[in-house]
Amino acid sequence: MEVWQLLSLGISPDRDSVESATKKSTISSGGRAQDRKEFFRRFVDSEILRANLTDWFENISECNASPAFDVPFELIDLQKFDYALEGVQFQQLIRMPNAIHASTSSDVEATAYLALEDFLHTSAHSLWEAFWGHENDVMPFYVSSLYDGNLKFYEAEKAIAKGKVRGLCASAIMLKNQRHPQGKWDDIVELALLRPDVGSLASVEDDPIPPFSIIGEALFFALRVLLARSISRSHIPLSLNSVYVLLVDSQNGSVVKVEGDLNKLEFDLNNVYESAASWFKNHSQIAISPVDRIWNKLGNANWGDIGALQVLYATFHSITQYAGMPKNTIEDLAADHSSRLQTRRIERQLGDMRINGNGLFRFQHHTASPEIVEVQDESIKVDSEKLVKLEVGHVLLIEDSSWQKGYQIDEVLNDGEIPFYLASSVDDPEQASFLYIGSHPSQLEPAWKI
Repeated sequence: MEVWQLLSLGISPDRDSVESATKKSTISSGGRAQDRKEFFRRFVDSEILRANLTDWFENISECNASPAFDVPFELIDLQKFDYALEGVQFQQLIRMPNAIHASTSSDVEATAYLALEDFLHTSAHSLWEAFWGHENDVMPFYVSSLYDGNLKFYEAEKAIAKGKVRGLCASAIMLKNQRHPQGKWDDIVELALLRPDVGSLASVEDDPIPPFSIIGEALFFALRVLLARSISRSHIPLSLNSVYVLLVDSQNGSVVKVEGDLNKLEFDLNNVYESAASWFKNHSQIAISPVDRIWNKLGNANWGDIGALQVLYATFHSITQYAGMPKNTIEDLAADHSSRLQTRRIERQLGDMRINGNGLFRFQHHTASPEIVEVQDESIKVDSEKLVKLEVGHVLLIEDSSWQKGYQIDEVLNDGEIPFYLASSVDDPEQASFLYIGSHPSQLEPAWKI
């Protein structure tokens, strides 16, 4: 009888019974681990997985619901991240060739992979220095590319030198591993797939997502990463149940986020791809960002635009999974925006530079004159009792003659100069907004307009 049955009958199990039950449990656990390893070993063909997902994709495309997938990031978070990156420098040195989708030249394809690796490197390096790194710290990540023939990693430059550029299928930000310097699947921090038609074949004009054929590839690579992490002997946090895959061509890009509990995956070794497809359909959460422009016609990344910004945000979250929360938070760096704004106003000599208690600039207008005249500075007094002070939980009612809206204050962001708020609509709590109370938008820098 099993140990738990003996205990339920009030019988004390002997030592042999306990050891036998423990041994069975260990064997069972070991068997599950072996099944995962064997499943990972057999799960090698993205085309078969995509074929098993075809009907599912077709049902999604025929459904009138739009968008087909959730987005991985909210616009409000991307805006805050944009403020945080104002003082961060990104520099891609290898330009992305503009017409890879129209060329069959191996030289162009080789340059594209070199440019993608350089893009990933500068993204990881600049984010690491800005958020995590101390002075003289060495970044614990590097960039490599994946060869389709054996699913092993090589730097693109070495693969090109060996004439294997046609066999490259992905690039990745990797965690440095002294025991395995060439890289293992569980060292992958983030993956990027370079495909020639991410943007040109994007579906739905208003909210374009990559074609399902490329999404199927992304899901294949994402599951392999999750499987590798689950069987890894490295000290990988148990929270690493999500992975980001970047889909890019020579101009555009999209972010795919895959998340899910692998304990709900049926490791049927006789039906590997059917099991994987079932897991994606029933137990995974898939989020896909709209396709947007990353590189301009010169091959330079548009770091400040939303296409590159959502890719950088995915990289930020991927690094966070391994490095933990940064020492400099997004909120900390975003708060520096107001001081940079004040410095810019000083450079442009835009009137009185003193800031009143509401964090607003008061403009002084003087009558224009063709003559050079001396103008005395005029002090401006502001009644502090009349300044609006909002706190978390307050509801602000905004109305005019035709409509009325209420916003609840969720967070107050203030570095002592220009306060702004994160607020949610009373009618639609899921809708978050930046709320700024102050001068008319025509008197603000463009970045502060709502």
